[in-house]
Amino acid sequence: MAWDPNQGQPNDPNSAYGTPSNPYGAPPPQNPYGAPQNPYTPPTENPYAAPPYPYYQGGPGYGPPQSAPLPLGEAIKGLPRQYIKVTTKPGVMTFAEEMGKASWDIVWVQLIALAIISAILSYLYTLISPTFTMTSSSTIDTATLRSLLAGFSLVSIILVPVFFFIGQGILYGLAKAFGGQGKFVTQCYSNLLFSVPIGIVSGIVNLIPIAGAFVAFALSIYSIVLNIFSLMAVHRLSGGKATAVVLIPVGVVLLLACALVILFVTFIIAALQHH
Repeated sequence: MAWDPNQGQPNDPNSAYGTPSNPYGAPPPQNPYGAPQNPYTPPTENPYAAPPYPYYQGGPGYGPPQSAPLPLGEAIKGLPRQYIKVTTKPGVMTFAEEMGKASWDIVWVQLIALAIISAILSYLYTLISPTFTMTSSSTIDTATLRSLLAGFSLVSIILVPVFFFIGQGILYGLAKAFGGQGKFVTQCYSNLLFSVPIGIVSGIVNLIPIAGAFVAFALSIYSIVLNIFSLMAVHRLSGGKATAVVLIPVGVVLLLACALVILFVTFIIAALQHH
């Protein structure tokens, strides 16, 4: 068959310059060695970072306790156990387990009981103190003196709650300034859990001459430690902040006491120089 030059090139499937068909079906991937996905994705948080302190950052199991006040009779019966637990097992967790029972009725019951017992112990202390013995041997009538002491003891029943709420109000304001989250009634309740037993024991040992004063001083130091723990639990503060809340008023009182002593000594020296 003759080739017609007007028909173009013949369509030869076996042409050596044609594109061969793929004998394996689907075309091969363009880059069989592409970068695979990283199976070791970096963690979202640093696994070696120090975990947040669970009690103050709302960690699991350490959130603010649910308020579950007990009936007054049941709450009074449970006070001895709570006193022993708080004073013999000091710590933030101890107060955290007890402070959910806070209510105003049990706060007032403890406060009134502490005021009455403190007044009785104070009256007994004045009766056996050397000052009373020397005064009773002077011209002052003993019956009159005892009446005055009894009157002062009755006044202390009123002063104990007054000074308690003033002190707690100062601590509450400082705790709020440091970011505290607790309630005032909870703070008062937690404080009384150690203030009542330690206050009663201090009043009893004060009846012992000389040695009682040292024991009472040691108990007051222990009360400061327990107060720090209670504020940490109630207001969810760090140890440093709770310590500052407790020690700032103590430092202010000491400075005022030193200023009064210096003023008194200066007044005495000036009076002696005039004579």
